[in-house]
Amino acid sequence: MAFFERIREYREQLEITQMEASRRLGIDHSVLSKYERGDLSVPIELLSKFLEVYRIPEKEFLEMIIGTRLKSKNPGLEARESRERYLESFLEEYVSPLIPLKEFRELVIDVATVSDEKERRRLLQNKRKNN
Repeated sequence: MAFFERIREYREQLEITQMEASRRLGIDHSVLSKYERGDLSVPIELLSKFLEVYRIPEKEFLEMIIGTRLKSKNPGLEARESRERYLESFLEEYVSPLIPLKEFRELVIDVATVSDEKERRRLLQNKRKNN
C-alpha cells in the first residue's frame, strides 16, 4: 500500500476529519486531500509533522515510508491505541489551556446538559456564530 493510502487510512483509524488533521498539520485541507489521493507528494519537511500529529509509532512510520507493511498481530488494538495517543495529544495541546477559563467550563456544562446530539451540535454552532 502506498504512503498516501496509509496516511488516509491512519487518519480514518483515528476518526478525525481532514479539516481537523489539516489544522493540526498546519496545511490547507485541500492540500491534505491531494496528499491522501496521491495527487501531490508529501514534502520531506512535512513527514515529521505527520509522525507527530498522528502519533504514529516510529517503526510503523518507517514502514509506511519505505512501503512495507508487517503483519499486525492485533490491528484493532493498534488502531485503538493510536486513537488514544492522538486524543491525548489533542487534549494536551488544545483543551488543557482552556480548562482554567470560566467561559470554557460554562460551555461544557451547557453542552453536557443537552442530551440530543443534534441539539448539542446546534448549540455549539450558535456559540461559534456569536463569537
